Amino acid sequence: MRRAVPGFLRRALAIRSYTPVLRLSSQACCLNSSDNEEPSPSNAYGDYRSQCLLPSITLAVRTSNWDAARNMNFRECVRLYGLSQSIGLFALLVQSFLPWRIREIRCLIQSLVHYCGNAGQELFELAPMLVSKLGGSMTLLQVYAAVIRTFVESSKFEDALLTYIEAKKVGVELRLCNFLLKCLVKENQIMYARSLFDDMKSSGASPNVYSYSVLMSMYTHGERLCLEEAFELLREMEMNGVKPNAATYGTYLYGLCRSTQITSAWDFLQDLIQRGCPCNTYCFNAVIHGFCREGQVQKAIEVFNGMKKCGFLPDVHSYSILVDGLCKQGELLKGYDMLDEMARNGISPNHVSYSSLLHGLCKTGNVELALGIFRRLEDQGFKHDQIMYSIIFHGCCQHLDLDIVSDVWDDMIHHNFVTDVYDYTNLIYALCRHRYLIKALEVFELMLEKGVTPNIVTCTIIVDSFSKEGLISEAFLFLDKVHQSLGIAPNLFTYKVIIKGLCKINKTDDVWEIFADMIKRGYVPDAILYSIIIDGFVKALELQEAFRLYHKMLDEGVKPTIYTYNSLLNGLCHDDGLPGFRKLMRNMIGEELVLDKILCTSIIACYCRRSNMKAAMEMYRKMESSGLSPDVFVYTCLISGFSKVRAMDGALLMMEEMEKRNIEPTVVTYTALIIGYLKIGDENQAIKTFISMRQAGIVPDNKLSCILCVGNDGGDSGYYSQKAKDVT
Repeated sequence: MRRAVPGFLRRALAIRSYTPVLRLSSQACCLNSSDNEEPSPSNAYGDYRSQCLLPSITLAVRTSNWDAARNMNFRECVRLYGLSQSIGLFALLVQSFLPWRIREIRCLIQSLVHYCGNAGQELFELAPMLVSKLGGSMTLLQVYAAVIRTFVESSKFEDALLTYIEAKKVGVELRLCNFLLKCLVKENQIMYARSLFDDMKSSGASPNVYSYSVLMSMYTHGERLCLEEAFELLREMEMNGVKPNAATYGTYLYGLCRSTQITSAWDFLQDLIQRGCPCNTYCFNAVIHGFCREGQVQKAIEVFNGMKKCGFLPDVHSYSILVDGLCKQGELLKGYDMLDEMARNGISPNHVSYSSLLHGLCKTGNVELALGIFRRLEDQGFKHDQIMYSIIFHGCCQHLDLDIVSDVWDDMIHHNFVTDVYDYTNLIYALCRHRYLIKALEVFELMLEKGVTPNIVTCTIIVDSFSKEGLISEAFLFLDKVHQSLGIAPNLFTYKVIIKGLCKINKTDDVWEIFADMIKRGYVPDAILYSIIIDGFVKALELQEAFRLYHKMLDEGVKPTIYTYNSLLNGLCHDDGLPGFRKLMRNMIGEELVLDKILCTSIIACYCRRSNMKAAMEMYRKMESSGLSPDVFVYTCLISGFSKVRAMDGALLMMEEMEKRNIEPTVVTYTALIIGYLKIGDENQAIKTFISMRQAGIVPDNKLSCILCVGNDGGDSGYYSQKAKDVT
C-alpha cells in the first residue's frame, strides 16, 4: 500500500514558524506600552465606551443574544480596542454562549481565525491567550478543534493539518483526529488523509475501527477506486488487533461491487458469514445492488434469500433495489409481488420502490395500469413526490390522450410541484403527438414566461411537428428565433428531423445544403442520418445521389445498416440496376449483416421482379431457416414471379404454403395467379381461381376487372393471354 510521508506536515509547520510575526509583535509592544500608561481622566474610559462595537458587545454578553453578536468582527475589534482587550472581549462573548451554543462559539472563533489568515505562529499564540481569558471554560484542545473545523470548511486543508500538529503538543484526542480524517476524506483530499492517518499511527492517537472505516471509504467511494489499498487496510487492521466491524466490511464490499467484481464480493461475504465476522443488512444490500446493476437479477434474488436464511431481515433498501432490478428487466409482475411481500413483512414501500414499478410499467406501455396504481396510492394517503409525478406524467404524454395529460398536469400544479423543462417538454410532445402544434407553441411561450428555459430537445420536438405538417420554412424560422434569443443551436438529432422533413416533401435539393451546414458545425453524421437521406433520394428517384452518399458513408468509415441496404435495394429494383444490385448484395454479405424480415422481403421482391426465381427461393428458404416467417407480401411476390416466368407449379406450391400457414391471399395474390394461368393459356384454371377468390369474399380490383371484362366478351384464350401480357 502506498504510504504518504507525514514529515511534510512538520516541514510545512517549520516553514510557517519562521513567518514574520511583526504584526503580532508590534501590537504586543503597543499593548505593553499602553498598559503601562496611566489613563488620563479625560479620555481613559469615555473614548472606550464611545466606540461603536462596545454597546453591541455589552448587549450580547448580558443577554446571550446572538443577533447582537452576529456581526462581531475580531479584526475590527482589534482596530478599535487593541489586541489584548479584544481577546478579553471575545472571551466574554464566548463565555456568554457556553456551554450549549456551540454553533455561535464556532462563529466567534472563526472570526479570530480569519483575522490571522492561516495556521501560523500568530494563531498559535492567540489561541492560548483566548483560553487563558476563558478561565477554564474551554480547553486549548477545544479551541483547536473549532479552528480545524473552520479551516476545513474553508478548504484550507494544509492549515487544518498544521493546527492538528500544534494540537498534538497538548495531547490531541482520537475524536478530533477522526473528525479531521473524515473531513479530508469527504473532500477527496487523498494525500492529506493518508498523511494524517500515517501520523496518527506513528505519533498521534492510535487509529480505531472508525478511523480505518473512514479511510476504507476513501479507497472505495472516491473518484478513483483503490481496491488493493482497501484490502491491505483490512490486513493491517488484523495485524494491529483492530477488528473490522460491519461498516468496514460493508464499505469494502461496496468497492468490490463498484468495480464490477460482484462474484468476488458475494464469495467474500459468504466467507465472512462462515467465519462469524460481523455483517449487517448493508453488506448484503451492496452485493444485491451490484448484481442488479449488472443485470443479474436472479443472482441478486439468491443473495436476498441467503440474507434471510442467515437471519438478517431485509430493509426497505433491500426490497427497493430488487424491485428496481426486476422492473428494469421487464419482470413487472415479480416486482409487484416484491412490493406485496414488503407490506406483508411490515415494511412500507418508499418513493423509490413505487417509482421503479411505475417507471417499468410506463416504459413497457402499461401506462393505464401505472396511472391506476398511482391514483390508488393517492387514495390510500400516500404522498407522491415530484419524481413519481414526473414518471407518470411522462408516460401519459407518451401514450394516453390529452384529457388525462391535462388532469395530471393540473394535479402537479395543485400540489405545488415546480414544473421543470422536462415536464414542459413532455407536455409539448403530447400536444405535438396529437397534432396540436399551435397549443404546443403556446406552452412553449408559457414556459418562457415562467422563467423555464427550454433545451434543444424541446425545440427539436416542435421542429419535428413543423416538419410533419410540411411547414419546413416555419421550422427554420423557429430554429433561427430560438438560436438568436436563447442561444440554442441545433444538434445532430435536430438535423435528422429537418432532413427527414425535407425528404418527406421531396425537397432533396436542399438536403445537401443542410448536410454541409451540419458538418460545418462539427457534427459527425451517423448511420441513421445517412440512411434517412439515402431513403429520401431513393423515394425521389435520385438513385445516383443515393449511391453517391452511400459511397461517402463507406469512405467516412460509417457502417451501413439494414435500413440503408433496404432503401438501396428498393431503388435498384425499380431502376433496372441489376449489376448494382449484385454488387450491393456482395457488400452486404461482406458486412455479415443479420438479416431481418424487411430486408429479406425486399431482396425476394427484387429477385422476383428480375425473374430470378432460383435466387428468390434461396432467400425464401434462408428467411425460414433464420426463424423469420414470410407474410402475405412475400408469398404474393413469389407467386407473381413464378407466374411471370410461366412456372405455375411453383406459384401453386406457394398458394398451398399460404394455406398451410393460415395466411389469407389478397386480391393482388389472386390477380398474379390468374394472370399466370392466362399467360399459359389455361383459361379454365384462371376461372376456377377467380371463383375461389369470390368465394373467399374478395372483390376484384381494377386491374383484374379489366382482364375479366375482356374474357366476358367471349374472346379466345389466346386473346386472354395477350390481354394478360398487356396488363402486366
